[in-house]
Amino acid sequence: SVHQIIERKEKLKNYFSSPISSYEMFEGKYTHVEQKKFMHSVMKVINENITNSDLSIQFIADKLGMGTRSLYRKMQEIGDESLSNLIKECRLIFAADLLLKSKMTIDEIVYKSGFSNKVTFFKAFQKKYSCTPKNYRTKNDTYA
Repeated sequence: SVHQIIERKEKLKNYFSSPISSYEMFEGKYTHVEQKKFMHSVMKVINENITNSDLSIQFIADKLGMGTRSLYRKMQEIGDESLSNLIKECRLIFAADLLLKSKMTIDEIVYKSGFSNKVTFFKAFQKKYSCTPKNYRTKNDTYA
């Protein structure tokens, strides 16, 4: 009936004008829609510049048009993951993907994934994947 439609419309209007509508369940916790949008922007900058060894907190802040302190503050509001760890994690995932999907040498992958130092790359890779990049490629190579 018309009365039910008007009532339903009123309930929807009240919901969307209430603070609760600004939150949604994400990874087991309520996340503000604006925080999710912000995190998406950060991840976009990281993913578009993953091969750039100059990718840093300052670089991200500049791309987003904000100061590094504001960026740190916003990241702390969202979660406990540090931005430098997030960058490193993304680089390692990218490197692991290259190991499996390309025929690049490990040296080329170190460079291509934005690491400026082989030793740092090998330590971080070993810690994350519990094996060397070469072993990772061998264990997961579906073409072998």
